[in-house]
Amino acid sequence: MTEQAQVPARKKRNWGVKIILILVALLVAVAAYFILGAILPRWWSDVIAGQIKRDLGASVLVGMFYGFVFTFIPLLVAWQATRKAVAWPWKIAIVLVAVAIATPNLLTAGIAFGTSESAHAGQRTLSVDAGFFTTWTAVSAIAAVVVFIAVTVLWALWRRRGKQMKALKQAENQRVKAAKSAAAETQGPTPSA
Repeated sequence: MTEQAQVPARKKRNWGVKIILILVALLVAVAAYFILGAILPRWWSDVIAGQIKRDLGASVLVGMFYGFVFTFIPLLVAWQATRKAVAWPWKIAIVLVAVAIATPNLLTAGIAFGTSESAHAGQRTLSVDAGFFTTWTAVSAIAAVVVFIAVTVLWALWRRRGKQMKALKQAENQRVKAAKSAAAETQGPTPSA
């Protein structure tokens, strides 16, 4: 009797179920977009107005804080995704984490540049209760991008300098070894008496 290797049964690909699941996911995403688009700008403007309480100095400082911190840190986090040692699924996760950290600035940008009724309500709230918040958030976000670019350029120069120094030290060590071996060959064996 010969035993035949049993071939595992192939799973049937049910494309209909996959298409329905994708359509349901898209519908949920679209519904979430519209629901959050109607709620988040008003909520975020109320949060900021509650923190600032119509104090123009606090408006400037809070705007500078949110603009700089929630731009610079997400850029640093996203920069980690450029490393060669990080696999693609982790790169995507790192970028998603960076976007999540940048949420305060994204919400502020949604209010400042939004055209929905909720965004206009948020603009009115911020203009009355937090006068300079959006302006200083934008200025500080631009400053954070400039600082990030400067840091990455300096980091690249520092790493290149380190590699050059390592190569120079290796070349110097090889030159010293070659000089020692050449000196040993020119002396040759000592004559015996």
